[in-house]
Amino acid sequence: MKHAADEFSLATKLVHWGSALVIFALLAVGLIMEDMPQGQEKLQLIGLHKSFGVVALILILIRIPVRISNPVAPLAGTPRADVVKAKAVQGILYLLMLIMPVSGILMSQSAGYPVALFGLELPQIMGKSEGAHEFFEAVHGLGAWAMILVLLAHIGAALLHHFRMKDDTLRRMTFRR
Repeated sequence: MKHAADEFSLATKLVHWGSALVIFALLAVGLIMEDMPQGQEKLQLIGLHKSFGVVALILILIRIPVRISNPVAPLAGTPRADVVKAKAVQGILYLLMLIMPVSGILMSQSAGYPVALFGLELPQIMGKSEGAHEFFEAVHGLGAWAMILVLLAHIGAALLHHFRMKDDTLRRMTFRR
């Protein structure tokens, strides 16, 4: 394993902020879709949600090896307990970034609907199953709320470090120092 850097690599920053943008959009659209009446507009939004969900899956599949191959050392003086908490939150986020698109794909396919990436249909990995659909729908719904809570903790910690502790935690993930 190579020596840990003091700042995140450009690849890590790009995939981090790209993922953040897609995830925030997916969460917002998902919440909006919940209250929409059935109809053509909702179906179009669902199609876009599915496509960007596949994009989110692709990003996390890129993000994992990029992050592993570009380790970053904790800031000097960071208490061990804080490092452990940060790694736990990041681990949960990575897990949710995998669970959400996979559960969405399986939820759709188990309901008998295809999933496409902007018109390019994904292979069917699950057939229609009411029980499986209900399970994956619950996983996807609970996962969204878990994602929101964990993102709030992640963002809150970054802002705490930046504004209260005045350290470089947030700056290391931005494009300017």
